[in-house]
Amino acid sequence: MASDPESDIKDYDLFAGCTIQNRIPFLEKSARFVFEKLGYTLHDKPYGCCPDPVGVMSTDYQTWLTLGARNLALSEKSNHPIVSLCNGCTETLKAVNYELKHKKEDFDAVKKRLESVGKSYSGTAQIKHFIELLHEDIGLEAIKTLVVKPLTGLKVATHVGCHYSRPSEMMQVDDAMNPRFPAEIVEALGATHIDYEEANLCCTSALARNDEDASNGLMKRKYQSIIDSGANIIVVNCPSCYQQLEVGQRSMKKAFEMNVKIPVMYVTELMALAYGASMKDIGLKFHQIKPMKLLKEFGFE
Repeated sequence: MASDPESDIKDYDLFAGCTIQNRIPFLEKSARFVFEKLGYTLHDKPYGCCPDPVGVMSTDYQTWLTLGARNLALSEKSNHPIVSLCNGCTETLKAVNYELKHKKEDFDAVKKRLESVGKSYSGTAQIKHFIELLHEDIGLEAIKTLVVKPLTGLKVATHVGCHYSRPSEMMQVDDAMNPRFPAEIVEALGATHIDYEEANLCCTSALARNDEDASNGLMKRKYQSIIDSGANIIVVNCPSCYQQLEVGQRSMKKAFEMNVKIPVMYVTELMALAYGASMKDIGLKFHQIKPMKLLKEFGFE
Protein backbone atom coordinates (compact mmCIF):
# COMPACT_ATOMS: atom_id res chain seq x y z
CA MET A 1 0.00 0.00 0.00
CA ALA A 2 1.17 3.50 -0.75
CA SER A 3 2.79 5.48 2.05
CA ASP A 4 1.13 8.70 0.94
CA PRO A 5 -1.11 10.08 3.73
CA GLU A 6 -3.94 10.24 1.18
CA SER A 7 -4.07 6.44 1.31
CA ASP A 8 -5.57 6.74 4.81
CA ILE A 9 -8.59 8.68 3.53
CA LYS A 10 -11.67 6.44 3.64
CA ASP A 11 -14.39 8.94 2.66
CA TYR A 12 -14.81 9.79 -1.00
CA ASP A 13 -17.45 11.61 -3.02
CA LEU A 14 -18.66 9.25 -5.75
CA PHE A 15 -18.82 10.64 -9.28
CA ALA A 16 -20.59 7.84 -11.15
CA GLY A 17 -21.33 9.93 -14.25
CA CYS A 18 -24.37 10.21 -16.52
CA THR A 19 -23.79 7.07 -18.61
CA ILE A 20 -23.57 4.68 -15.67
CA GLN A 21 -26.40 6.16 -13.62
CA ASN A 22 -28.83 6.53 -16.52
CA ARG A 23 -28.02 3.56 -18.73
CA ILE A 24 -25.99 0.90 -16.89
CA PRO A 25 -26.57 1.43 -13.14
CA PHE A 26 -25.57 -2.14 -12.29
CA LEU A 27 -21.95 -1.04 -12.77
CA GLU A 28 -22.42 1.41 -9.91
CA LYS A 29 -23.88 -1.43 -7.84
CA SER A 30 -20.69 -3.47 -8.21
CA ALA A 31 -18.49 -0.47 -7.40
CA ARG A 32 -20.39 0.32 -4.21
CA PHE A 33 -20.16 -3.34 -3.16
CA VAL A 34 -16.38 -3.39 -3.72
CA PHE A 35 -15.57 -0.15 -1.94
CA GLU A 36 -17.76 -1.08 1.01
CA LYS A 37 -15.82 -4.35 1.30
CA LEU A 38 -12.59 -2.36 1.21
CA GLY A 39 -13.80 -0.17 4.07
CA TYR A 40 -14.55 2.99 2.10
CA THR A 41 -17.58 5.24 2.44
CA LEU A 42 -18.86 6.73 -0.83
CA HIS A 43 -20.84 9.95 -0.44
CA ASP A 44 -23.39 11.21 -2.95
CA LYS A 45 -23.41 14.80 -4.17
CA PRO A 46 -25.85 16.62 -6.50
CA TYR A 47 -23.42 16.58 -9.41
CA GLY A 48 -24.40 17.51 -12.92
CA CYS A 49 -22.86 16.16 -16.11
CA CYS A 50 -19.05 16.32 -15.93
CA PRO A 51 -19.54 17.64 -18.81
CA ASP A 52 -18.33 15.60 -21.80
CA PRO A 53 -14.58 16.14 -22.38
CA VAL A 54 -14.90 16.13 -26.17
CA GLY A 55 -18.35 17.28 -27.34
CA VAL A 56 -19.12 20.00 -24.79
CA MET A 57 -15.55 21.28 -24.59
CA SER A 58 -15.32 21.69 -28.36
CA THR A 59 -18.77 23.32 -28.55
CA ASP A 60 -18.37 25.88 -25.75
CA TYR A 61 -15.14 25.88 -23.77
CA GLN A 62 -16.35 28.34 -21.12
CA THR A 63 -19.49 26.30 -20.45
CA TRP A 64 -17.34 23.18 -20.11
CA LEU A 65 -15.04 24.92 -17.62
CA THR A 66 -17.88 26.36 -15.58
CA LEU A 67 -19.97 23.19 -15.30
CA GLY A 68 -16.89 21.15 -14.46
CA ALA A 69 -15.82 23.63 -11.79
CA ARG A 70 -19.32 23.57 -10.29
CA ASN A 71 -18.95 19.84 -9.72
CA LEU A 72 -15.53 20.33 -8.19
CA ALA A 73 -16.88 23.06 -5.91
CA LEU A 74 -19.35 20.59 -4.36
CA SER A 75 -16.52 18.35 -3.21
CA GLU A 76 -14.36 21.26 -2.12
CA LYS A 77 -17.19 22.12 0.26
CA SER A 78 -17.43 18.56 1.62
CA ASN A 79 -13.62 18.32 1.79
CA HIS A 80 -13.72 14.79 0.36
CA PRO A 81 -11.67 13.62 -2.63
CA ILE A 82 -13.66 12.52 -5.66
CA VAL A 83 -13.53 8.97 -7.01
CA SER A 84 -14.83 8.69 -10.56
CA LEU A 85 -16.13 5.52 -12.23
CA CYS A 86 -15.72 6.93 -15.74
CA ASN A 87 -12.71 7.72 -17.92
CA GLY A 88 -14.36 10.74 -19.54
CA CYS A 89 -15.62 12.19 -16.26
CA THR A 90 -12.18 11.78 -14.69
CA GLU A 91 -10.57 13.50 -17.65
CA THR A 92 -12.97 16.45 -17.51
CA LEU A 93 -12.62 16.98 -13.77
CA LYS A 94 -8.84 16.70 -13.81
CA ALA A 95 -8.55 18.80 -16.95
CA VAL A 96 -10.78 21.60 -15.60
CA ASN A 97 -8.65 21.82 -12.48
CA TYR A 98 -5.52 21.82 -14.64
CA GLU A 99 -6.78 24.45 -17.09
CA LEU A 100 -7.98 26.83 -14.38
CA LYS A 101 -4.73 26.44 -12.45
CA HIS A 102 -2.78 27.56 -15.51
CA LYS A 103 -5.13 30.23 -16.88
CA LYS A 104 -5.81 33.00 -14.37
CA GLU A 105 -8.24 34.90 -16.62
CA ASP A 106 -10.43 31.82 -17.00
CA PHE A 107 -10.12 31.04 -13.30
CA ASP A 108 -11.34 34.51 -12.34
CA ALA A 109 -14.25 34.34 -14.81
CA VAL A 110 -15.38 30.88 -13.65
CA LYS A 111 -15.05 31.81 -9.99
CA LYS A 112 -17.25 34.87 -10.55
CA ARG A 113 -19.90 32.85 -12.40
CA LEU A 114 -20.08 30.27 -9.64
CA GLU A 115 -20.24 32.90 -6.91
CA SER A 116 -23.32 34.33 -8.67
CA VAL A 117 -25.13 31.02 -7.93
CA GLY A 118 -23.77 30.62 -4.41
CA LYS A 119 -20.85 28.28 -5.18
CA SER A 120 -17.22 28.75 -4.24
CA TYR A 121 -14.38 27.30 -6.35
CA SER A 122 -10.74 27.49 -5.35
CA GLY A 123 -9.12 24.66 -7.29
CA THR A 124 -8.33 22.41 -4.31
CA ALA A 125 -10.50 19.38 -5.19
CA GLN A 126 -8.72 16.04 -5.56
CA ILE A 127 -9.90 13.65 -8.29
CA LYS A 128 -9.04 9.99 -8.72
CA HIS A 129 -10.12 7.43 -11.29
CA PHE A 130 -11.35 4.36 -9.41
CA ILE A 131 -8.50 2.30 -10.92
CA GLU A 132 -6.02 4.87 -9.61
CA LEU A 133 -7.52 4.64 -6.12
CA LEU A 134 -7.53 0.84 -6.17
CA HIS A 135 -4.00 0.40 -7.48
CA GLU A 136 -2.13 3.33 -5.96
CA ASP A 137 -3.80 4.01 -2.61
CA ILE A 138 -5.35 0.68 -1.66
CA GLY A 139 -2.74 -1.50 -3.32
CA LEU A 140 -2.65 -4.95 -4.86
CA GLU A 141 -1.88 -6.78 -1.62
CA ALA A 142 -4.89 -5.27 0.13
CA ILE A 143 -7.05 -6.16 -2.88
CA LYS A 144 -5.83 -9.77 -2.69
CA THR A 145 -6.62 -10.16 1.00
CA LEU A 146 -10.39 -9.87 0.43
CA VAL A 147 -10.58 -12.47 -2.33
CA VAL A 148 -12.76 -15.39 -1.23
CA LYS A 149 -13.48 -16.76 -4.71
CA PRO A 150 -10.37 -16.46 -6.91
CA LEU A 151 -10.94 -16.03 -10.64
CA THR A 152 -8.65 -18.97 -11.35
CA GLY A 153 -8.60 -20.01 -15.00
CA LEU A 154 -10.48 -16.97 -16.31
CA LYS A 155 -8.60 -15.52 -19.28
CA VAL A 156 -9.07 -11.76 -19.33
CA ALA A 157 -8.29 -9.22 -22.05
CA THR A 158 -8.35 -5.67 -20.70
CA HIS A 159 -9.35 -2.56 -22.62
CA VAL A 160 -8.45 0.62 -20.72
CA GLY A 161 -9.79 3.24 -23.14
CA CYS A 162 -8.31 6.38 -24.67
CA HIS A 163 -9.25 8.85 -21.92
CA TYR A 164 -7.97 6.81 -18.97
CA SER A 165 -4.32 7.94 -18.94
CA ARG A 166 -4.02 10.56 -21.68
CA PRO A 167 -3.15 13.41 -21.88
CA SER A 168 -0.59 12.32 -19.32
CA GLU A 169 0.26 15.80 -18.02
CA MET A 170 -3.33 16.15 -16.81
CA MET A 171 -4.26 12.57 -15.94
CA GLN A 172 -1.02 11.61 -14.17
CA VAL A 173 -1.92 7.96 -13.77
CA ASP A 174 -0.32 4.70 -14.92
CA ASP A 175 1.84 4.53 -18.05
CA ALA A 176 0.19 6.75 -20.65
CA MET A 177 1.22 4.61 -23.62
CA ASN A 178 1.25 1.18 -22.00
CA PRO A 179 -1.21 1.24 -19.07
CA ARG A 180 -0.98 -1.80 -16.81
CA PHE A 181 -2.96 -1.04 -13.63
CA PRO A 182 -6.23 -2.75 -14.71
CA ALA A 183 -4.33 -5.86 -15.80
CA GLU A 184 -2.49 -6.04 -12.48
CA ILE A 185 -5.76 -5.68 -10.55
CA VAL A 186 -7.44 -8.57 -12.39
CA GLU A 187 -4.32 -10.68 -11.83
CA ALA A 188 -4.57 -9.89 -8.11
CA LEU A 189 -8.04 -11.48 -8.23
CA GLY A 190 -6.56 -14.72 -9.57
CA ALA A 191 -7.46 -14.26 -13.23
CA THR A 192 -5.00 -14.72 -16.09
CA HIS A 193 -4.39 -11.51 -18.00
CA ILE A 194 -4.00 -12.01 -21.75
CA ASP A 195 -2.02 -9.48 -23.77
CA TYR A 196 -3.21 -8.90 -27.33
CA GLU A 197 -1.91 -6.90 -30.27
CA GLU A 198 -4.69 -4.28 -30.44
CA ALA A 199 -4.98 -3.63 -26.69
CA ASN A 200 -4.54 0.13 -27.15
CA LEU A 201 -6.86 0.46 -30.14
CA CYS A 202 -9.83 2.78 -29.49
CA CYS A 203 -13.26 1.24 -28.89
CA THR A 204 -14.53 3.79 -31.52
CA SER A 205 -17.46 5.00 -29.39
CA ALA A 206 -17.26 8.57 -30.69
CA LEU A 207 -16.29 7.55 -34.22
CA ALA A 208 -19.35 5.29 -34.54
CA ARG A 209 -21.63 8.35 -34.39
CA ASN A 210 -19.93 9.92 -37.38
CA ASP A 211 -18.54 7.15 -39.58
CA GLU A 212 -20.07 3.73 -38.98
CA ASP A 213 -17.98 2.00 -41.64
CA ALA A 214 -14.69 3.28 -40.20
CA SER A 215 -15.83 2.33 -36.71
CA ASN A 216 -16.75 -1.19 -37.79
CA GLY A 217 -13.41 -1.65 -39.51
CA LEU A 218 -11.47 -0.74 -36.39
CA MET A 219 -13.70 -2.82 -34.14
CA LYS A 220 -13.19 -5.83 -36.39
CA ARG A 221 -9.44 -5.51 -35.86
CA LYS A 222 -9.99 -5.17 -32.11
CA TYR A 223 -12.28 -8.18 -31.76
CA GLN A 224 -10.18 -10.40 -34.02
CA SER A 225 -7.11 -9.60 -31.94
CA ILE A 226 -8.97 -10.55 -28.75
CA ILE A 227 -10.32 -13.76 -30.31
CA ASP A 228 -6.82 -14.72 -31.51
CA SER A 229 -5.45 -14.16 -28.00
CA GLY A 230 -7.69 -16.85 -26.52
CA ALA A 231 -9.26 -14.55 -23.95
CA ASN A 232 -12.79 -15.48 -22.89
CA ILE A 233 -13.81 -12.16 -21.38
CA ILE A 234 -13.16 -8.45 -22.03
CA VAL A 235 -12.72 -6.25 -18.96
CA VAL A 236 -13.08 -2.46 -19.10
CA ASN A 237 -12.96 0.56 -16.81
CA CYS A 238 -14.98 3.05 -18.88
CA PRO A 239 -18.77 3.06 -19.39
CA SER A 240 -18.57 4.32 -22.98
CA CYS A 241 -16.10 1.58 -23.86
CA TYR A 242 -18.32 -0.94 -22.07
CA GLN A 243 -21.35 0.00 -24.15
CA GLN A 244 -19.46 0.19 -27.43
CA LEU A 245 -17.73 -3.17 -27.00
CA GLU A 246 -21.07 -4.84 -26.25
CA VAL A 247 -23.11 -3.17 -28.99
CA GLY A 248 -20.26 -3.53 -31.48
CA GLN A 249 -20.55 -7.30 -31.37
CA ARG A 250 -23.94 -7.03 -33.07
CA SER A 251 -22.43 -4.64 -35.61
CA MET A 252 -19.79 -7.24 -36.51
CA LYS A 253 -22.51 -9.75 -37.32
CA LYS A 254 -24.34 -7.27 -39.54
CA ALA A 255 -21.32 -5.76 -41.28
CA PHE A 256 -19.03 -8.75 -41.70
CA GLU A 257 -21.04 -11.85 -40.72
CA MET A 258 -18.45 -12.14 -37.96
CA ASN A 259 -19.80 -14.03 -34.96
CA VAL A 260 -18.44 -12.38 -31.82
CA LYS A 261 -19.92 -13.23 -28.47
CA ILE A 262 -17.46 -12.35 -25.73
CA PRO A 263 -18.83 -11.02 -22.41
CA VAL A 264 -17.75 -7.50 -21.49
CA MET A 265 -17.42 -6.78 -17.77
CA TYR A 266 -16.32 -3.91 -15.54
CA VAL A 267 -13.28 -4.28 -13.30
CA THR A 268 -15.50 -3.78 -10.25
CA GLU A 269 -17.84 -6.57 -11.39
CA LEU A 270 -14.96 -9.05 -11.40
CA MET A 271 -13.81 -7.73 -8.04
CA ALA A 272 -17.30 -8.11 -6.57
CA LEU A 273 -17.49 -11.74 -7.73
CA ALA A 274 -14.06 -12.46 -6.25
CA TYR A 275 -15.22 -10.82 -3.00
CA GLY A 276 -18.20 -13.14 -2.69
CA ALA A 277 -21.06 -11.39 -4.51
CA SER A 278 -23.42 -13.56 -6.53
CA MET A 279 -24.18 -12.82 -10.16
CA LYS A 280 -27.68 -11.79 -9.08
CA ASP A 281 -26.33 -9.43 -6.41
CA ILE A 282 -24.61 -7.24 -9.00
CA GLY A 283 -27.16 -7.53 -11.82
CA LEU A 284 -25.18 -9.47 -14.41
CA LYS A 285 -28.47 -10.44 -16.08
CA PHE A 286 -28.70 -6.87 -17.40
CA HIS A 287 -25.67 -7.30 -19.66
CA GLN A 288 -26.44 -7.50 -23.37
CA ILE A 289 -23.80 -10.21 -23.81
CA LYS A 290 -24.71 -12.45 -20.88
CA PRO A 291 -21.67 -13.65 -18.89
CA MET A 292 -23.53 -16.09 -16.62
CA LYS A 293 -22.98 -19.28 -18.63
CA LEU A 294 -19.25 -18.62 -18.86
CA LEU A 295 -18.92 -17.70 -15.19
CA LYS A 296 -20.81 -20.82 -14.08
CA GLU A 297 -18.07 -22.86 -15.76
CA PHE A 298 -15.68 -21.29 -13.24
CA GLY A 299 -17.87 -22.04 -10.24
CA PHE A 300 -19.73 -18.75 -9.86
CA GLU A 301 -23.43 -18.70 -8.99
